[in-house]
Amino acid sequence: MIKYVSTLLLLFLVSFSHAENFTIEGNSIQNIVNAKVKGENVYYISELDGSVSCYDTSGEKIWRNPTQSPAVLFEIEAADINNDGNDDLLVASGDGHIYCWGSNGKLLWKFKPEHRVRFSEIAVLKDSNKPRIYAGGNDYQLYELSAKGKLLSKTKIEGVVRKIEIGDFLEEDRNTIFVMTYAHDKYRWDFMGFIDPDSKQVLSSLDYKKNKVKIWSKFMVNDLSVADIDGDNRDDLLFFGHANSAVFKAWNGEFKEIVSFVGKAKDKQRYAHAIGTSLLPNKNQIVMQYGGISYLLNSKGEMLQTWGERHVGIIFNDLLYQADTDELICAGQVGGGNGIYTYSLQKKNWWKSKQQLQGRMTEVNGNLNKLYQQTLNFTPPVYQKPSSKEWLMITRAQMNAEVENLNGAEIKIIEQYSWKENTDRSDLVAKIGKDAIKKDRRGKYNLTREEIVNMAKEKEANNIPFAVWAGHGNDPFYLRIETLEAILEVAPNTCYGFVYAEMDNTKDPRVHHFINEYVPRLAKACRKNGKAKLYFRYKNMFWAASSHQEPWKGLFFSGKYNDILVPASEDTSSRTQDINFVGRVGMFAGNYVDDFCMRLVDDNPTSWRPLTPGGQRSVSPYLRTGVMLAAYGARTGLLFNNQYLEKPGLNILYALMKSGALPIVEREDILSIGSWHLIKDVDEKLVHSVDDHHNLLQYSEEDENAVVSLAQMHWAGTSLPDHDFSKLALGVEYRWMNYMPKMPHGMVPMAPIEMQAKFKKEKIPYFVSDCKVGYDGSTKIEAKQFGPVIKEVVEVGEEKMLIAVKGASWSVVRLDKNHVRVILVDPGYIDPQDREVEINFQHRKPVKVNDILSKEDLEVKNEKCKVIVPAGSIRLIDVTYK
Repeated sequence: MIKYVSTLLLLFLVSFSHAENFTIEGNSIQNIVNAKVKGENVYYISELDGSVSCYDTSGEKIWRNPTQSPAVLFEIEAADINNDGNDDLLVASGDGHIYCWGSNGKLLWKFKPEHRVRFSEIAVLKDSNKPRIYAGGNDYQLYELSAKGKLLSKTKIEGVVRKIEIGDFLEEDRNTIFVMTYAHDKYRWDFMGFIDPDSKQVLSSLDYKKNKVKIWSKFMVNDLSVADIDGDNRDDLLFFGHANSAVFKAWNGEFKEIVSFVGKAKDKQRYAHAIGTSLLPNKNQIVMQYGGISYLLNSKGEMLQTWGERHVGIIFNDLLYQADTDELICAGQVGGGNGIYTYSLQKKNWWKSKQQLQGRMTEVNGNLNKLYQQTLNFTPPVYQKPSSKEWLMITRAQMNAEVENLNGAEIKIIEQYSWKENTDRSDLVAKIGKDAIKKDRRGKYNLTREEIVNMAKEKEANNIPFAVWAGHGNDPFYLRIETLEAILEVAPNTCYGFVYAEMDNTKDPRVHHFINEYVPRLAKACRKNGKAKLYFRYKNMFWAASSHQEPWKGLFFSGKYNDILVPASEDTSSRTQDINFVGRVGMFAGNYVDDFCMRLVDDNPTSWRPLTPGGQRSVSPYLRTGVMLAAYGARTGLLFNNQYLEKPGLNILYALMKSGALPIVEREDILSIGSWHLIKDVDEKLVHSVDDHHNLLQYSEEDENAVVSLAQMHWAGTSLPDHDFSKLALGVEYRWMNYMPKMPHGMVPMAPIEMQAKFKKEKIPYFVSDCKVGYDGSTKIEAKQFGPVIKEVVEVGEEKMLIAVKGASWSVVRLDKNHVRVILVDPGYIDPQDREVEINFQHRKPVKVNDILSKEDLEVKNEKCKVIVPAGSIRLIDVTYK
């Protein structure tokens, strides 16, 4: 219970040492809490993948425990658990443990249930110096632990735990447990109520279906605090989030809304998240940050001050109010920052204080600017022959003049439009039923066929290259086939094709009609046009697994349409980007498609959406994703025009392409494929459970027992078991954002079983699974027993490669018979850091190894070369053989 401060306490504010800005030695700060150790303020800090540390307020490190089992560390709490007068640190980890570290940094205990859980929340109830810990995750249980980490009780609850808080919400000085759970990955709640800590009985709850509350159907809760803001000596719940703009709601123990604030529509920011905290007991005010805009509110929700700009400035990961020094502590940064920033609230107009960017993101900015300048000065070596092909970027993000002046390769910028026609659909209804009239509510169907064709004619007349978003899983028929054919007829030189998204439902009659009726006609028209392709954007495991189901298998793996199909990923809420990546590489390297696509969009850094903010300003993750995809053959791009990226933004990627530093890669020149994963009779239940990405209520203890395991939405952030394909073959430690897996044994593409005969003949290492179990011939092998098979095959594949790399995401591309280019990428999507990388030369001894951008010659010792890949950046290294 937080009470109002007395005048006497205010007089003592000056007696405490004030905090300073500083940078931790670790990476990507996620959470910060204040603790008292030996009477002094300290900070407990968590990092994205599980490291924890303790710092004093001046930035002096007291201790740090590096990550032992990488997984997302969701929440931390400070409390005196061992009753020694010092606050200890409690942690809820995605690796399935609750950890307790003592104030000296030594592990006091860890708790793990009998079955696998992804823990995401923790709270502490202090009762007669006998703390009890409450924790929850994705297995529909509320866990109660003793101060020594022993299980006291388990209580069945509904839904996946979103928040657990302790407070005297119902009666003064009587603690209860507030629990909020989700069934949907973004909105609403499955259970919201108060539970008695002793009996575990539900004292009161609010049923969403019966008591629909205004705005909550689209209110994504990003943060929650507890404070008595109405002054009735009982705690209240403070919800921070967004629904088209910033939202703050405060409810009391009767679920009565006591405060409401909704930001202005003009402040809306794409995928911006909201965090906030109360300034009690010193001031009955609220501070809230939503993207680049911050608000100071009074206890009635009225705005006192606002500052910042949309998508500008330092967008923090966590806020902490330190009452005894009257300071607001801001921690981390969206995109991977490791800085701590302080505002002294005793200063007049404290919100006007300008914070200077520090720490990791300044390193990243410096590394990217250096990369850009080096690339602008790059000239391809004489042994690098220019490609006859050009890069095709479907985007409105234009090149700047200095990039356009580079002449190592050509880039075609293609504008994308979304045209929807209002043609009568009665003929479609007659063929496939009433489903044909379903439309996408996100756009207006307000164009006639004639108007659309005339717009295409205008593009052709003005020589404007264009593509059209022509369908979606909500409606595959934005444009009818006759309209598509007419566009290709009138714009043979400027229409580069049509984009389709998320049409993965194999039971949808519209999908079957599209494949059976539209695609053959489109193929004929595209080939006549000569430039146009069909671009498919799918998420989750589509390109590695779902695509092996009919009717998709007949489309993508028949060989009939390899010249016009371009697979792209739409990983807006996926834990399996690595799987989708190697699936597309398998399609390209296996000769099933002639090209695949990089999809760079600012909603990429999302996995469990309320907890993984997007809208970051650094181009680093998008740049590195694009480089890695290009390094395995993607020469087209579907790029969102992210106008708030820090300059020079996507021009760095364009410069790498146009200078020739990043070559256009042909399938036969990829030398970093070690072994293959072949898919036989993909397990439909597994695939559909992953594709059902909004549904959190799918928990099963069997989720771990799969070759591609723990891939459903409710496992976002969890660590992977040793037998999992992603971990064994691709070096992925936990399911979060793995667009750039480390690939310790080289690339391991996924492809259909039909390639088996070729691999047997050519003695190419491979293994076979249905994603759930492995196969030895027709014999099924359980995933845990199949792990050693995967390990053996990928190690054999690694030994066969010309070059093997450890420590980064990477590719090796042949330039000619005596030269290869090694492409090295920092794999931390929102966890950038310097990477120590080892390049191993196998089977052939190099005579020269040099960084083509810095022009530095690198030393080779014992057939190895050790380099540093800078945080958030890349290195391009050429190897010359005799």
